[in-house]
Amino acid sequence: MRPYSVRHVWRPTPAFSRAVALPVILTAAALILGRVELFLLGLPLALAAALAHGRHTSFAREFSHEPALGDPPRVTITGPRQADSGSHVRLATTVPPSDGQLVTVLLPADVQDGHGDRVAILAPSRSAERRQIVTAMEITTWGTHELGRPHHLTAGADALWVAGPVEGEPFTTQVLPAVTGRLPSGPLPPRPAGMVGSHRTRRPGDGTELHEITPFVPGDRLRRVDWRVTARQSGPYETLYTRRTLVDADADVMCCMDNRFDLPADVERWSVTTEVSPETIHEMGRTSIDIAVDTVSSVAAAYLAHGDRVGMLDLAMPAGMVRPGSGSRHLIRLRNHLAHNTRRPSSGDVTRLAYRIPAFPPGAIIVVTSVFLDDSVTDLAAGWRRAGHPVLAVDVLPTPLHVGTAGRPMALALRVVLAEREERLATLTGHGVAVSPADPAQLALNLARLARAPRRSRHR
Repeated sequence: MRPYSVRHVWRPTPAFSRAVALPVILTAAALILGRVELFLLGLPLALAAALAHGRHTSFAREFSHEPALGDPPRVTITGPRQADSGSHVRLATTVPPSDGQLVTVLLPADVQDGHGDRVAILAPSRSAERRQIVTAMEITTWGTHELGRPHHLTAGADALWVAGPVEGEPFTTQVLPAVTGRLPSGPLPPRPAGMVGSHRTRRPGDGTELHEITPFVPGDRLRRVDWRVTARQSGPYETLYTRRTLVDADADVMCCMDNRFDLPADVERWSVTTEVSPETIHEMGRTSIDIAVDTVSSVAAAYLAHGDRVGMLDLAMPAGMVRPGSGSRHLIRLRNHLAHNTRRPSSGDVTRLAYRIPAFPPGAIIVVTSVFLDDSVTDLAAGWRRAGHPVLAVDVLPTPLHVGTAGRPMALALRVVLAEREERLATLTGHGVAVSPADPAQLALNLARLARAPRRSRHR
C-alpha cells in the first residue's frame, strides 16, 4: 500500500493533456497546410491551458492574478476509539477547506457486507467551515477493527487538476466483548479470604445479616444494642440486648478459557486448517470463541458487581494471565484483554494446554469455558475440583449443529465426536464439577447451584 503522502499532490488530468496537445496539433497542421484559421482556432485553447497551468507558475499567476493551488485536503475519519460489541457507532468523515472544487470520498465500509459508498461533495473553500459526513454502523464482533479508510479524490474548479486518489489513514476501534446479561453472583468459596464483599457467611461478626439477639456482655459495642428488645424488659432482671450479625465476605473467581478450537455451527468448517480471515467471520456466525468471550465477560461483570475479585487465564497461554482484581476499572481491563489478546485459531489447530498452570487463590471459584473435544481440559477441571475449588464447566459449542451437504460419513463422524463429548461431560459431573450450557438463563441457574455443591478437602 502506498504511503499517505505519495499521491497527495496536484497533478494534471487527461483533459489538461488534451488541452495542450490540441493547439500543438492545430499549429502543426496550420504550418503544413498553410491554413491560418487552424492556428487561430487553437490559440484560445492554448491560452486557456496556459491560464490553467498558471496557478502553478509564477509568471502566469502574475498575468492571470489567480492564487496558487494550495495543499489538497486531507480527509480524515473521527469516531470512538473504544466501543461495545453490538452497539451502534457513528463515524464522521471530515473534509477540510481547500482550493479544490469537488471531493469524492469513500465512506466507511459496512461491517456486514464490507462495502462502502462513494459520494461526491462540494469542497469547502478556504473561507468556509469544514464539512462532515456522518455514517452509522452496528458492530457485532469483538476485537480490533478497522472501521474505515478515507480514500478520496479532489478535483479543481476547472477539472484540469486533481489530487489523488489518496489512500487515507485507517481508523481503528477497539471493540469490547458485550455483557450479554446480568448474571447473579455464584456461591462463596469454602474459605473466603476477604471481609468486604456482599456474600453472606455463617461466621459471626460485623455484617448485615442478623444472626441472633443476645444479652449485652463486656466488649459489645453500644451501637449494636437493640433498644426495642431492651425496652420490653422489666423487673429486677432487666438488661441490655445486642444484635449479632454474620460477616459479609467476597469471593475469588478465575475464568479459564480453552481457546484451542474455534468451531462454528457449520460442521463442514471444522476441518479447515487455515486461520479465519476477517471477511469470513460474519459468514460463519457466532463461533465457540465468541460464545466463550461473551460468557467470561458476563460472569466477570456479575461477580465484580458484588465486590468480588475476578481473574482470567488462557489455558494455552498462561503467561498472559490477568491477576484477580475488583472494581469497574478492572472489568474494563478484562474486556480490553479479551478483545486484544484472544486469538482465533484455525479449526485444525493442534495447540496443547500448558504444562504449568499458575496457582489460584485457595478455594477460588473456577469457571472453565471449552468445547471439550479432548481429555486434557477434562482432567484439568477434575483436578481443580479434587483440590477443593468449586468448578463450573461451561460448554461453548454452538447449537444447533448442522452438517450441510457433507452427507452420511460426516454425520456419522459427528455422532462419534458428540458421543465422546457427552462421556467427558458425564465424567466431570461424576467428579463434582457442575456442567452448564452458555445460555444466560441456564448459566445463572448453575452458578446458583454451585452453592449446594459438596465441599471437598484439598487432600482427598
